[in-house]
Amino acid sequence: MSLEVQNLVRRFGRAAALDGASLDAQPGEVVALLGPSGCGKTTTLRVIAGFEQADSGHVLLGGQDLSRLPPHRRDIGLVFQDYALFPHMTVADNVGYGLRRRGMAAPARAARVADMLELVRLSGLEARRPAQLSGGQQQRVALARALAIAPRLLLLDEPLSNLDARLRATLQLELRQILSQVGTTTLIVTHDQEEAMALADRIAIMRQGRVLQLGTPREVCEEPATRFVAEFLGRALWLEGEYADGVFTTRGGTRMPCPPPRLRAARHGLLLRPHLLRPAEEGLPAVVIGAQFRGHAMQVALMVEERVPVVVDWPHGAVLPRPGEALRLWADAGEARLVAED
Repeated sequence: MSLEVQNLVRRFGRAAALDGASLDAQPGEVVALLGPSGCGKTTTLRVIAGFEQADSGHVLLGGQDLSRLPPHRRDIGLVFQDYALFPHMTVADNVGYGLRRRGMAAPARAARVADMLELVRLSGLEARRPAQLSGGQQQRVALARALAIAPRLLLLDEPLSNLDARLRATLQLELRQILSQVGTTTLIVTHDQEEAMALADRIAIMRQGRVLQLGTPREVCEEPATRFVAEFLGRALWLEGEYADGVFTTRGGTRMPCPPPRLRAARHGLLLRPHLLRPAEEGLPAVVIGAQFRGHAMQVALMVEERVPVVVDWPHGAVLPRPGEALRLWADAGEARLVAED
């Protein structure tokens, strides 16, 4: 079922939680809403679900405008951040709650519950209550309950945020597999970049109530629309300067070859991803601040052109530079990007 969110505006007094947010999700697609706290992610989800009323704009699900429908008539499955399981009910009763409210007969309901528990690998735990389950198991019960009603759209609000880092990484893989198997159009709210990239077909980057860019994980990382998107998604070295005839000249006077900008803007900066930088005989002048061991790699902190800090991964086996040592950094022209200033 396709989803279209068109120019949503939601104000609380003078503050705009949403300021013209627009996005779409194709049938069976998983789209993640990603952005800093207060950017409008959860408000967007609540407007789609019907818990908030937009001041203007439209939400279309399969071409149907949901604006006048109450939440229970939107046919949307929800998984909340705290899972919101009924503590006095068994796992089976929690999963079957929505089906019972819809009047499904007991035999059909039991069969559907069994199918959902098998899907989330919880068969055999039907009689347990939420307090007897681990955090990961509770998360899967909440997902099974949301999917049991065969919703037209599934909304997940920070579904893995209450789990520890190791379990979260494992459940990311499981959740992605389940979503692919059921094929339900899904919208996920998260503040975790790795989670968004692991789960989503496309990512909507939000800031101040607007969607700045909507694209595949690779697109938003490698071709960011704005400086904010570039710096929000992972480590970035941002340099100011001027571009002309295939060369970007930094404020410090370094000339770096790069492709022309893909998007028109009044002013561009040069984006270099630190993992693509390498020591060279010529290039950006830098001074070593210090080095740290990060388990998987050695990282060196540098001050580039006396004003821009950056942390780079140091080549395995290479001699570590000492604090205060001067060196130069280079990146191939195809690895540099001209990106619009915000």
